[in-house]
Amino acid sequence: MKLSLRFRRARRRFTFVSLRRLLRLAGLARARTIGNVLGELQFHLARPQRLRMQREVAVALGRSSDDPSVPALLREAYRVNNGAVLEIVSMFDHRHDDDELAAMCELDGLENLRAAMTAGRGAILLATHMGNAALVPVRLAKAGWAVSVVYREARMMSAGFLQSGFELYGIQGILANAGIRAYAQMLSALKQGRVVFVMLDQGVKRAEDGQMQRFLGKDMAMPAGPAQLARASRAPVLPLATTAATPKWKFSIEPPVPLGQGSLESDVQTLVAMTERQILQAPQLWSWHHRRWCKRPLASDLVA
Repeated sequence: MKLSLRFRRARRRFTFVSLRRLLRLAGLARARTIGNVLGELQFHLARPQRLRMQREVAVALGRSSDDPSVPALLREAYRVNNGAVLEIVSMFDHRHDDDELAAMCELDGLENLRAAMTAGRGAILLATHMGNAALVPVRLAKAGWAVSVVYREARMMSAGFLQSGFELYGIQGILANAGIRAYAQMLSALKQGRVVFVMLDQGVKRAEDGQMQRFLGKDMAMPAGPAQLARASRAPVLPLATTAATPKWKFSIEPPVPLGQGSLESDVQTLVAMTERQILQAPQLWSWHHRRWCKRPLASDLVA
């Protein structure tokens, strides 16, 4: 293993352990404030990356490169999503009171989920990296819904941290990195009438693992898994929109997306376009600085 890679991993491990200790002292109520401050610092200190991202975000939003609204919304995105990450770390470090977590968010559209579940095939809840969406499966599980969350190991967090965190709240965690085994677990969960919570809004690491799509100004290999899962299980796909970050997180479960009328590629395109529309409706809430978007180049035909 290269020395630089070992150093980066050690640095991430040290950062995670340090933040975890800090959050244990500060408590969940202060996690978001700490994350906001760290997001503010990251926005200002990572200047080269931030300036490049401002240009790319402007293109994605169809705005001019000198539009003052772009750095403002990017700054808010850093604050919002860094705060969300620290909330998640605090939530999953140890079990918190159900009423405390319920007070942190509002969830609309449960009638859409209830209606979709009547077919007996479970439901796929398609979320985005917009704020602390982890509150939604926790809230659903508390209300008696059987919930499975498809996740990837975060580079920052210790191995097994998210899995043990889901278990604290009676949620089944499905590690997406497990490949065909994870897919089998998702199918099984839907057959059991569970809600499967999954995200689509970041490109996959290897192009052969996804389908090339235009997403927020970049040509990226996007995961085909959610569309393939819906086709194989005939389970409905319901988008989960993040509509507000303050004074509390606000989410809305939207009606099912029509799928299965054409090819798998057209279904993936439908879900990608729907996800893109959600992000463009509240761009200040999306994690533009996530490596699987920000490190990809703009589509060649969009580069000035």
